[in-house]
Amino acid sequence: MPTTKQFQIQHFNNTLNLYASEEKQYTSSWFMDFGKFGSELINSERKKIYSINKKFKFWKWKMVYTIRDRSEDVLELISLNNRKTIYSIEVDQVIYVVKVHYKKKISVFKNGNKIAEFDASILDENQYHTTHLYLLDVNDLEMCFLLFSCLKIGETEQNSKIVLSSQKQLEINEEPWV
Repeated sequence: MPTTKQFQIQHFNNTLNLYASEEKQYTSSWFMDFGKFGSELINSERKKIYSINKKFKFWKWKMVYTIRDRSEDVLELISLNNRKTIYSIEVDQVIYVVKVHYKKKISVFKNGNKIAEFDASILDENQYHTTHLYLLDVNDLEMCFLLFSCLKIGETEQNSKIVLSSQKQLEINEEPWV
């Protein structure tokens, strides 16, 4: 496993909180508004930095997350397959790819290189569902949490199991860190 920095994400009801040791870095909360799912990502100064809308494009059979940043620029995280296990987004000529793996793991790639791994397979003693984030570069923390938040819109910790008919439908983790 490469040298990584570790963070924890606590999932309670419709809220995700990202911590570096005991200090909260980011919060993401999802909501339902007129039948559509949305979310807001807030930094440690309690300022909204992103708003997200989740839509399923029925005719293309793709999940699309429309993301607006502080300056109202629009980005789209789009599923690349029908199983919704691979997603891609382009930000300032950088391509991020997210892959959902077996054993409750998610990997994030930046221009083809793995930069982060989320691991939700470790059980926590408290009441919160905890996900561990292993990150190569702290400068990618905001983007990685944004991408993770998109995938968690609509989930609560009670029903956070991915409903797939088979684990074979998930992506193989070719570079496991944990």
